[in-house]
Amino acid sequence: MTQAFINLAGADVVWLFDTATALAPNFLHSPVVLDVDDPKVVLPVDELAKQSKLSLVNEMRMLMDKRVRKIVVTTEIIRRKFVKLGVDEEKIEVIPNGVDSELFKPSPLPDEPVVLYYGTFQPHRANLLIKVVEKITSIRSDVRFLLIGDVPKPMVDTLRRMAGEKVELPGFIPRDKLPPFIQRSKICIFTQDRSLGGRHPAKLLDYMASGRPVVTTNVDESFPIRESGAGLITPVDADKMAEAVVKLLDDDALARQMAARGVQYAKRFDWRNMVNKYITLIKQVAQT
Repeated sequence: MTQAFINLAGADVVWLFDTATALAPNFLHSPVVLDVDDPKVVLPVDELAKQSKLSLVNEMRMLMDKRVRKIVVTTEIIRRKFVKLGVDEEKIEVIPNGVDSELFKPSPLPDEPVVLYYGTFQPHRANLLIKVVEKITSIRSDVRFLLIGDVPKPMVDTLRRMAGEKVELPGFIPRDKLPPFIQRSKICIFTQDRSLGGRHPAKLLDYMASGRPVVTTNVDESFPIRESGAGLITPVDADKMAEAVVKLLDDDALARQMAARGVQYAKRFDWRNMVNKYITLIKQVAQT
Protein backbone atom coordinates (compact mmCIF):
# COMPACT_ATOMS: atom_id res chain seq x y z
CA MET A 1 0.00 0.00 0.00
CA THR A 2 2.81 2.43 0.93
CA GLN A 3 4.64 1.64 -2.32
CA ALA A 4 1.50 2.18 -4.37
CA PHE A 5 0.95 5.53 -2.68
CA ILE A 6 4.53 6.65 -3.37
CA ASN A 7 4.29 5.68 -7.03
CA LEU A 8 0.86 7.27 -7.53
CA ALA A 9 1.97 10.45 -5.80
CA GLY A 10 4.93 10.69 -8.18
CA ALA A 11 7.36 11.70 -5.47
CA ASP A 12 10.28 13.78 -6.72
CA VAL A 13 12.50 12.45 -3.92
CA VAL A 14 12.11 9.71 -1.32
CA TRP A 15 13.72 10.37 2.06
CA LEU A 16 14.66 7.11 3.77
CA PHE A 17 16.21 6.51 7.17
CA ASP A 18 18.78 3.89 8.11
CA THR A 19 16.03 1.88 9.81
CA ALA A 20 14.45 1.20 6.40
CA THR A 21 14.75 -2.24 4.83
CA ALA A 22 17.73 -2.69 2.53
CA LEU A 23 15.31 -3.75 -0.21
CA ALA A 24 13.42 -0.44 -0.12
CA PRO A 25 15.29 1.20 -3.03
CA ASN A 26 14.35 -1.75 -5.26
CA PHE A 27 10.69 -0.76 -5.04
CA LEU A 28 11.13 2.96 -5.57
CA HIS A 29 11.11 4.83 -8.87
CA SER A 30 12.24 8.13 -7.37
CA PRO A 31 15.75 9.19 -6.31
CA VAL A 32 16.53 8.43 -2.68
CA VAL A 33 18.10 10.51 0.07
CA LEU A 34 19.29 8.13 2.79
CA ASP A 35 19.60 9.56 6.30
CA VAL A 36 22.09 7.53 8.36
CA ASP A 37 22.10 8.68 11.96
CA ASP A 38 23.42 5.64 13.77
CA PRO A 39 25.46 3.42 11.42
CA LYS A 40 26.78 0.08 12.63
CA VAL A 41 29.43 -0.48 9.97
CA VAL A 42 31.66 2.29 11.39
CA LEU A 43 31.80 0.80 14.89
CA PRO A 44 35.18 -0.28 16.30
CA VAL A 45 36.16 -3.89 15.60
CA ASP A 46 35.19 -5.18 19.05
CA GLU A 47 31.75 -3.59 18.74
CA LEU A 48 31.30 -4.82 15.17
CA ALA A 49 31.70 -8.37 16.43
CA LYS A 50 28.55 -7.91 18.52
CA GLN A 51 26.39 -7.00 15.51
CA SER A 52 24.56 -9.50 13.33
CA LYS A 53 26.27 -10.10 10.00
CA LEU A 54 22.96 -9.69 8.21
CA SER A 55 22.41 -6.21 9.62
CA LEU A 56 25.91 -5.15 8.55
CA VAL A 57 25.45 -6.57 5.05
CA ASN A 58 22.08 -4.84 4.69
CA GLU A 59 23.53 -1.54 5.85
CA MET A 60 26.35 -1.73 3.31
CA ARG A 61 23.87 -2.71 0.61
CA MET A 62 21.90 0.47 1.27
CA LEU A 63 25.03 2.63 1.29
CA MET A 64 26.28 1.23 -2.02
CA ASP A 65 22.91 1.21 -3.82
CA LYS A 66 23.09 3.36 -6.95
CA ARG A 67 19.49 4.50 -6.50
CA VAL A 68 20.60 6.29 -3.35
CA ARG A 69 21.66 9.69 -4.67
CA LYS A 70 22.71 11.24 -1.37
CA ILE A 71 23.65 9.87 2.03
CA VAL A 72 23.31 12.21 5.01
CA VAL A 73 25.52 11.65 8.05
CA THR A 74 25.84 13.73 11.20
CA THR A 75 29.63 14.01 11.49
CA GLU A 76 32.77 14.35 9.45
CA ILE A 77 34.14 11.33 11.34
CA ILE A 78 31.40 9.11 9.92
CA ARG A 79 31.85 10.60 6.45
CA ARG A 80 35.56 9.69 6.44
CA LYS A 81 34.81 6.16 7.64
CA PHE A 82 32.20 5.65 4.92
CA VAL A 83 34.72 6.76 2.29
CA LYS A 84 37.25 4.24 3.62
CA LEU A 85 34.58 1.55 3.26
CA GLY A 86 34.22 2.40 -0.42
CA VAL A 87 31.16 4.65 -0.38
CA ASP A 88 31.23 7.28 -3.13
CA GLU A 89 32.52 10.45 -1.51
CA GLU A 90 30.37 12.62 -3.77
CA LYS A 91 27.21 11.03 -2.38
CA ILE A 92 27.90 11.89 1.25
CA GLU A 93 26.63 15.07 2.90
CA VAL A 94 27.31 16.05 6.51
CA ILE A 95 24.33 17.62 8.26
CA PRO A 96 24.84 17.62 12.04
CA ASN A 97 22.19 17.16 14.66
CA GLY A 98 20.52 20.39 15.65
CA VAL A 99 19.52 22.02 18.89
CA ASP A 100 16.41 24.07 19.60
CA SER A 101 18.01 27.31 20.75
CA GLU A 102 14.62 28.71 21.73
CA LEU A 103 14.11 25.79 24.11
CA PHE A 104 17.65 25.31 25.42
CA LYS A 105 18.72 28.79 26.51
CA PRO A 106 21.71 29.81 28.64
CA SER A 107 21.07 30.64 32.27
CA PRO A 108 23.42 31.63 35.12
CA LEU A 109 25.29 28.81 36.82
CA PRO A 110 23.72 28.05 40.21
CA ASP A 111 25.64 28.13 43.48
CA GLU A 112 24.60 24.61 44.46
CA PRO A 113 27.06 21.95 43.21
CA VAL A 114 24.72 19.79 41.11
CA VAL A 115 26.14 17.41 38.50
CA LEU A 116 23.76 16.30 35.73
CA TYR A 117 23.70 13.41 33.29
CA TYR A 118 20.83 12.48 31.00
CA GLY A 119 20.52 9.71 28.47
CA THR A 120 20.96 5.98 28.25
CA PHE A 121 22.06 3.88 31.20
CA GLN A 122 23.47 1.11 29.05
CA PRO A 123 26.82 -0.30 30.25
CA HIS A 124 28.96 1.87 27.94
CA ARG A 125 27.74 4.92 29.88
CA ALA A 126 26.52 3.50 33.20
CA ASN A 127 29.61 1.58 34.31
CA LEU A 128 31.83 4.64 34.36
CA LEU A 129 29.04 6.86 35.67
CA ILE A 130 28.70 4.77 38.83
CA LYS A 131 32.43 4.98 39.50
CA VAL A 132 32.49 8.73 38.91
CA VAL A 133 29.61 9.30 41.34
CA GLU A 134 31.38 7.19 43.95
CA LYS A 135 34.66 9.07 43.52
CA ILE A 136 33.12 12.55 43.58
CA THR A 137 31.17 11.67 46.72
CA SER A 138 34.41 10.62 48.41
CA ILE A 139 36.04 13.95 47.53
CA ARG A 140 33.19 16.36 48.27
CA SER A 141 30.25 15.54 50.46
CA ASP A 142 28.13 18.50 49.30
CA VAL A 143 27.79 17.49 45.63
CA ARG A 144 24.38 16.37 44.42
CA PHE A 145 23.67 14.31 41.31
CA LEU A 146 20.74 14.66 38.93
CA LEU A 147 20.67 11.53 36.75
CA ILE A 148 17.88 11.52 34.17
CA GLY A 149 16.72 8.47 32.25
CA ASP A 150 15.44 4.94 32.73
CA VAL A 151 17.81 3.64 35.40
CA PRO A 152 17.83 -0.15 35.93
CA LYS A 153 16.79 -1.20 39.44
CA PRO A 154 20.19 -2.73 40.34
CA MET A 155 21.88 0.54 39.42
CA VAL A 156 19.36 2.52 41.47
CA ASP A 157 20.22 0.38 44.48
CA THR A 158 23.95 0.86 43.91
CA LEU A 159 23.63 4.63 43.59
CA ARG A 160 21.50 4.83 46.73
CA ARG A 161 24.11 2.88 48.69
CA MET A 162 26.85 5.19 47.45
CA ALA A 163 25.25 8.60 47.74
CA GLY A 164 21.86 8.18 49.39
CA GLU A 165 19.58 11.18 48.95
CA LYS A 166 22.33 13.10 47.16
CA VAL A 167 21.26 11.28 44.01
CA GLU A 168 18.04 12.41 42.37
CA LEU A 169 16.53 9.99 39.85
CA PRO A 170 13.47 11.52 38.16
CA GLY A 171 13.32 8.79 35.50
CA PHE A 172 12.77 9.44 31.82
CA ILE A 173 12.08 13.09 30.94
CA PRO A 174 10.96 14.08 27.41
CA ARG A 175 13.52 16.26 25.71
CA ASP A 176 11.25 19.29 25.59
CA LYS A 177 10.90 19.09 29.39
CA LEU A 178 14.65 18.95 30.08
CA PRO A 179 15.61 22.67 30.27
CA PRO A 180 14.46 23.24 33.90
CA PHE A 181 16.50 20.22 34.98
CA ILE A 182 19.63 21.37 33.14
CA GLN A 183 19.22 24.84 34.68
CA ARG A 184 19.51 23.28 38.12
CA SER A 185 22.93 21.84 37.27
CA LYS A 186 26.33 23.45 37.53
CA ILE A 187 28.22 20.81 35.55
CA CYS A 188 27.03 18.29 32.96
CA ILE A 189 28.85 15.03 32.29
CA PHE A 190 29.18 12.51 29.46
CA THR A 191 30.52 9.21 30.81
CA GLN A 192 30.99 7.15 27.66
CA ASP A 193 33.73 4.56 28.08
CA ARG A 194 34.46 3.75 24.42
CA SER A 195 34.24 5.31 20.97
CA LEU A 196 31.19 4.24 18.96
CA GLY A 197 31.98 5.36 15.46
CA GLY A 198 31.89 9.14 15.76
CA ARG A 199 28.21 9.90 16.27
CA HIS A 200 26.95 13.37 17.18
CA PRO A 201 25.39 13.24 20.68
CA ALA A 202 22.49 15.69 20.81
CA LYS A 203 22.86 15.94 24.58
CA LEU A 204 26.19 17.75 24.22
CA LEU A 205 24.52 20.46 22.15
CA ASP A 206 21.70 20.70 24.71
CA TYR A 207 24.23 21.12 27.51
CA MET A 208 26.22 23.77 25.66
CA ALA A 209 23.20 25.74 24.44
CA SER A 210 22.01 25.80 28.06
CA GLY A 211 25.28 27.40 29.16
CA ARG A 212 26.68 24.45 31.06
CA PRO A 213 30.33 23.39 31.06
CA VAL A 214 30.82 19.72 30.26
CA VAL A 215 33.18 17.05 31.54
CA THR A 216 33.55 14.18 29.11
CA THR A 217 35.81 11.30 28.25
CA ASN A 218 38.28 11.23 25.39
CA VAL A 219 36.13 9.32 22.90
CA ASP A 220 35.26 10.15 19.29
CA GLU A 221 31.80 11.36 20.27
CA SER A 222 33.28 14.11 22.47
CA PHE A 223 34.56 16.09 19.50
CA PRO A 224 32.09 19.00 20.04
CA ILE A 225 33.68 19.69 23.43
CA ARG A 226 37.14 19.44 21.91
CA GLU A 227 36.22 21.83 19.09
CA SER A 228 34.44 24.35 21.31
CA GLY A 229 36.58 24.34 24.44
CA ALA A 230 33.31 24.11 26.38
CA GLY A 231 34.60 21.72 29.01
CA LEU A 232 37.26 19.32 30.19
CA ILE A 233 38.12 16.06 28.44
CA THR A 234 39.67 13.28 30.48
CA PRO A 235 40.89 9.74 29.89
CA VAL A 236 38.33 6.99 30.42
CA ASP A 237 39.15 6.93 34.09
CA ALA A 238 36.78 7.58 36.99
CA ASP A 239 39.40 9.29 39.17
CA LYS A 240 40.46 11.69 36.40
CA MET A 241 36.88 12.46 35.48
CA ALA A 242 35.89 13.11 39.09
CA GLU A 243 38.88 15.40 39.55
CA ALA A 244 37.84 17.38 36.46
CA VAL A 245 34.28 17.77 37.78
CA VAL A 246 35.55 18.99 41.15
CA LYS A 247 37.95 21.38 39.42
CA LEU A 248 35.07 23.07 37.60
CA LEU A 249 32.92 23.11 40.74
CA ASP A 250 35.75 24.86 42.57
CA ASP A 251 36.65 27.33 39.82
CA ASP A 252 33.64 29.47 38.97
CA ALA A 253 35.58 31.68 36.55
CA LEU A 254 36.75 28.69 34.50
CA ALA A 255 33.29 27.14 34.55
CA ARG A 256 31.69 30.37 33.29
CA GLN A 257 34.36 30.78 30.60
CA MET A 258 33.79 27.27 29.28
CA ALA A 259 30.02 27.68 29.47
CA ALA A 260 30.23 30.84 27.35
CA ARG A 261 32.29 29.04 24.73
CA GLY A 262 29.68 26.31 24.55
CA VAL A 263 26.83 28.77 24.06
CA GLN A 264 28.62 30.38 21.11
CA TYR A 265 29.46 27.01 19.57
CA ALA A 266 25.91 25.66 19.90
CA LYS A 267 24.49 28.65 18.00
CA ARG A 268 25.94 27.16 14.81
CA PHE A 269 23.70 24.12 15.23
CA ASP A 270 20.31 25.74 15.60
CA TRP A 271 17.85 23.21 14.21
CA ARG A 272 16.41 25.75 11.80
CA ASN A 273 19.78 25.94 10.06
CA MET A 274 19.87 22.16 9.83
CA VAL A 275 16.36 22.08 8.33
CA ASN A 276 17.45 24.57 5.68
CA LYS A 277 20.38 22.32 4.80
CA TYR A 278 17.99 19.41 4.28
CA ILE A 279 15.66 21.52 2.15
CA THR A 280 18.56 22.63 -0.05
CA LEU A 281 19.81 19.07 -0.43
CA ILE A 282 16.42 17.59 -1.29
CA LYS A 283 15.79 20.32 -3.88
CA GLN A 284 19.18 19.58 -5.39
CA VAL A 285 18.42 15.86 -5.68
CA ALA A 286 14.98 16.57 -7.14
CA GLN A 287 16.52 18.68 -9.90
CA THR A 288 19.10 16.10 -10.99
